[in-house]
Amino acid sequence: MPYRLSEMAGTSTVTPEKDQLASAQTTQTYPVQGRMMSGRKTRPRDEVGHYVCPNCGSPSLVRDAETGEVICTNCGFVLSDPSENYAAPVPRRTEEGLLESQSGPPGRFSAFDKNLSTIISRAQASNRNLNADERLQLWRLRRTQLRASAGSSMARNLSRAMSQLRGLSGRLNLPEVVTERAALMYRRALNKGLVRGRPINGMVAASTYAACRLTDVPRSLSEIAKASGMSRKLLAHYYRALVRSLDVTMAIEDPLKRVSKIASRAGADSQTEMLAGKILREAIRLRVNVGKDPDGLAAAALDLAARIRGSMVMQRDLAKAAGVSEVTIRSRMRDLKTASKSLGLPDVA
Repeated sequence: MPYRLSEMAGTSTVTPEKDQLASAQTTQTYPVQGRMMSGRKTRPRDEVGHYVCPNCGSPSLVRDAETGEVICTNCGFVLSDPSENYAAPVPRRTEEGLLESQSGPPGRFSAFDKNLSTIISRAQASNRNLNADERLQLWRLRRTQLRASAGSSMARNLSRAMSQLRGLSGRLNLPEVVTERAALMYRRALNKGLVRGRPINGMVAASTYAACRLTDVPRSLSEIAKASGMSRKLLAHYYRALVRSLDVTMAIEDPLKRVSKIASRAGADSQTEMLAGKILREAIRLRVNVGKDPDGLAAAALDLAARIRGSMVMQRDLAKAAGVSEVTIRSRMRDLKTASKSLGLPDVA
């Protein structure tokens, strides 16, 4: 549908233009930094095309890596949920007077064809409005297109891998940004020949774990291994091969992001959780966390905080919630006692 940009009294509105009825149509508009932009087709943008908050007009938008929500840091307005996508940009006129617009779904790395392929359907090839020669030509083009789309081994591999990736992301409740990052890493591994001789589901799981590490989404190796139906040791082997091949530098995992989840599963109170976070921050300052498992450190900090406060939290429950052994918790607790002494906390057995 063509669009017309009308300038009136220092404001501009984007209204759909169809025949001679443009003036009779009403559109919902948002005030954005002196401009009025339509809310029927797209989300509001500023002059340079960046998305802005429809509530206050601020361009300071961030995406929550864990939930996938887009939030305005100025007023706290939530623009979308994880299942909602931004629409296409507002069409604009070029120097030649033509309209620039985008049609179809946005391109995604998690789609094996990136949503860019054109499919000739059976109904289009059987259109009775065409003559016999045109229908025959469409049937030949359809047959050629179907053969070409599944002809190469790389295309078949990507089709299966992206399907498994979407299923794994759904089971782990991962945001869209993690899925797209994992799909991009899998494509790079496939182009380098790393997938050859290895199972597709193993490399998909390794790419997903690497994407979670890069985007700071708290998903452990054991959780992804359980969701993908493979052993943790095998998944770790594929992950190390992926990181070495793609030359990716991973940051040290932050144990502070694991405290809330473990405390909730073990039934620890909020005061114990806050004290555990204080101990962990001091341990990070003293670099006690280097080379240690973040789940074990978080569980040990909760156990130490519970002992200091006299809270009834069983070490067995913490070990089960963190997916580590009780021996690991006791070993990490000895390392964390240095941080507790630095904070002036009482010594416990």
